[in-house]
Amino acid sequence: MDIRRLSEAIVRLVNLAARLRGPGGCPWDAKQTYDTVKNYLLEEAYEVVDAVERHDPQLVCGELGDLLFQIVFMAQLATERGEFDLTDVIEEIEEKMIRRHPHVFGHVRVKDAEEVAENWAKIKETEKGAVGAKGPSGLREVPIALPALLRCHRLCERASKMKFEIGRLEDLPRLVEEGTRLVRNVGGKEISEESAKILGWSLFAFAEIVRQKGGNAEDLVRKTNERFVEAVEALAKVLEEDGIEMEEADESQLRKAWEKVRERI
Repeated sequence: MDIRRLSEAIVRLVNLAARLRGPGGCPWDAKQTYDTVKNYLLEEAYEVVDAVERHDPQLVCGELGDLLFQIVFMAQLATERGEFDLTDVIEEIEEKMIRRHPHVFGHVRVKDAEEVAENWAKIKETEKGAVGAKGPSGLREVPIALPALLRCHRLCERASKMKFEIGRLEDLPRLVEEGTRLVRNVGGKEISEESAKILGWSLFAFAEIVRQKGGNAEDLVRKTNERFVEAVEALAKVLEEDGIEMEEADESQLRKAWEKVRERI
């Protein structure tokens, strides 16, 4: 890595953000606030994840750049408000990473990655001190803006560190089965408030079962979403080869095409 090139690139990016926000800059950028930019920050983070899952290094590089710019831009907003600047952001995370890796920068000995994770959690709690929420209140610190399945994963993960496992008190597979049974029986009826509660717990229980098995329901569904898109595209292609427009296909044609596609997904 060329350190000089890196330093100059960061400075140019910071100056670019300031120019866009400054006199003679971009009217749209000048209007942005924390509240408007936060959504772009989330979108760019998801696009990085998508690029990673596509195994495309060049795409990952580009998406990381988009995400980095959102960070630089938000730091510029903070600079204008006299709150902090990008240097503060970088120095704070640098200090935090050094503090949370005493086995690298200190004299702590660890035997494996699991012990590293345990030490990390302890250091994090120490850092929060009296400010950090203890016990059940700590669950409130899991960001509510997270996708629901991912938040479910994090909530159960954190609760398990408090020695609370919902699976010890509830039969999780039974909750999943209750939701499945309800879906089979609900027919064409609208979902009632009580049914929605049962289905919600069923989804929650399923996500927790996946977590206990070492998986992440958010990752599973995200990957399946992509498989679904690919399947629909393949389905349309199969129908097209038979001279049928997807929108005009009847149920028997759709089923026949789906049987061909299903083997590939």
